[in-house]
Amino acid sequence: RDMQIVNGGQTTASVFNASKDKKNPVDLSKVFVQMKLSVIKSPDDMDIIVPRISAFANTQNKVQVADFSANDPFHRRVEELSRTIWAPAQGGMKPVNWFYERARGQYADMLSRESTALRKKQFKELHPMFTKTDLAKYENTWDQLPFQVSEGAQKNFRKFTIRLNERKGILPDEKYYQRLVAKAILFKKTEKLVQQQQFGGYRANIVTYTLALLSYKTAQRIDLERIWKEQRLTDALEQEIIAVSKLVHSAITNPPNGANIGEWCKKEKCWSAVQNIEYSVSAVLESELV
Repeated sequence: RDMQIVNGGQTTASVFNASKDKKNPVDLSKVFVQMKLSVIKSPDDMDIIVPRISAFANTQNKVQVADFSANDPFHRRVEELSRTIWAPAQGGMKPVNWFYERARGQYADMLSRESTALRKKQFKELHPMFTKTDLAKYENTWDQLPFQVSEGAQKNFRKFTIRLNERKGILPDEKYYQRLVAKAILFKKTEKLVQQQQFGGYRANIVTYTLALLSYKTAQRIDLERIWKEQRLTDALEQEIIAVSKLVHSAITNPPNGANIGEWCKKEKCWSAVQNIEYSVSAVLESELV
């Protein structure tokens, strides 16, 4: 039950492909591959032991921190929800199914099953993808921790995991998943809007600080349910994001004592400085808040 190849995926694939080679199939009747089988008898120990086996058995290849959490019940549940929940169809467009990549390579594997370039393009349009590190980025930004997001994908994911573990086994439901997708739409659109401003660098920092400031100033009252239902941002919210991004850009690119901007964005003091920006939510956006 629940068999996994912890290390040896390349060997397994090579053996399989050799046997299926149409021009020169290899006789595998005398081929043996040494293996070690780890049997975990207690289901309660699975989530502790399996990531450790992965960590200690994969020393020759770079393995990301996020890879060790692929089997966490939280991420398994998000994956289950992402495979069954479709976003509402809008304006005659086809409904969208957001694809959560719990383990690296899942999306590429699904994409490889599409036979033509057109079908691959259609698959991408119907199944936009986000990963575990993306999820951590969206959540920590919404929870007003942009200085942690600015530390990079893996460090931010590690800190998100610590916060997740402190919640002691809370599993996502359909409502959580819909709000998560809304945060993904919010983040991805903000990236495009910030890019259009041509600030000349530090886009990732500007995006997370802009959304964190909006989350802070609105007391997290941005209508995520509306974003989920419409699969887009309102014009008022887009204009607010543009205006706030300009304030944020000015604030984070002028660190005290000529400090390095990238390093300054990783400090909680930077977030405190951004929080003190003289800014109030516009009346138009205020009318849309929940």
